[in-house]
Amino acid sequence: MSRQAARRPGLGILAVPTAVVVVVALLAGLGVVDVWVALALVPVAAVVAGLGYVRGLRRFHQQRAEDVERLVATGRWTSFGGQGEPDVPGGVLSFPKGEPLASTVGHTFGGPVLRTRVDGREVWTLELGVQYRSGGTYSETGAQVSGPTTPAEPYHLVLTHLDGDLGRVEVKASGVGDAVRSDVEVGVPEFDRAFTVRTQSERTAKEWLADGGGADLARQGADALHGGRLRLDGSTLIWWRKGHQDLDLLDDVARLVARAGAFLPR
Repeated sequence: MSRQAARRPGLGILAVPTAVVVVVALLAGLGVVDVWVALALVPVAAVVAGLGYVRGLRRFHQQRAEDVERLVATGRWTSFGGQGEPDVPGGVLSFPKGEPLASTVGHTFGGPVLRTRVDGREVWTLELGVQYRSGGTYSETGAQVSGPTTPAEPYHLVLTHLDGDLGRVEVKASGVGDAVRSDVEVGVPEFDRAFTVRTQSERTAKEWLADGGGADLARQGADALHGGRLRLDGSTLIWWRKGHQDLDLLDDVARLVARAGAFLPR
């Protein structure tokens, strides 16, 4: 993209109204201003902060729509599911949702669903919202009562569908002092030093990552994962990272997923 994609407004937008309330409260405590002035200012600051956040969110959605249009205009990406756009093909949103993507409550799909092709392979990106249920309580009869559903927690996913169940392997960048060691070393020293592998099948991991796959990831470096993880889960290869969909990463991560998919056993 020619410029950085729009960023969702954060809680930092509340900083100025909150600071004003704190200062006035301190002045009231010192007797400089009347305490009623401080009390009257609280709802005013709340309204100002709320309106600022709503305006920021509206501006974000407008700019996000413009960013998607620019991506589509490059000819590399196709957008699905929006007004005037084709529906998302059946099966695209059906993929394994292992932890932390699993939910007994439900999922939401936020942001645009986009598709590109890299070396002949279809690669999709979307934002998955994972909902949980907060801790429940017990009624007077001792029956457990479910707690309320939490707001959806966003995850950015880039994925490609595969032919057949190829097993389960997850790759992440090794961190300093990482408490969890790899389940398997694939035999590529540069890869084994830079990445941690989680799997229940040493054979599956080595078939994918020994030699070609591991060496290719090692050449790209741990930064190629952009803080996310690469997961082979049955018939889907998924890059995932906690947080909202980041349009600035799409081209890089789509290439990462396609290249990793090229080394999977056939």
